[in-house]
Amino acid sequence: MPHLLPIRGEQPPDDTVVIIRAGVMSSDTLRRTAADSFEDFGAYLVSVEAVIDDSSVTDTCRDSPRIGDRYGKVRLSTAGRLRSAGLALLATFNRPHFDVVLTYLSEHHLQRLVDCFDDPIDNPGRGRPGVSS
Repeated sequence: MPHLLPIRGEQPPDDTVVIIRAGVMSSDTLRRTAADSFEDFGAYLVSVEAVIDDSSVTDTCRDSPRIGDRYGKVRLSTAGRLRSAGLALLATFNRPHFDVVLTYLSEHHLQRLVDCFDDPIDNPGRGRPGVSS
């Protein structure tokens, strides 16, 4: 039985806000992540972080318990690119966490999500405690 998804009472970020997805976003990993969230919460969700509150990409990667030193690569997008692809951002868990909502768990929908993000880059927050840019 699904659990209640902790939703924050705030608006999604504006179109220019940078969105970070940890890892390289392989189709298998995204499918498993979205399927797990469906089992947990009854919706196909993919976890992301937003660069908000005067943070930088480095700060957000470093300070996130979901990214931190756990991932060697991250991929960047913007809230506007996700919305333009027909994907919604939902403010969930603790700030600056969001979830991208997928309507269906099909290869087409997963590829639409992947296409919103730039190629993987080295995680700028990894192994750099106390360094910000």
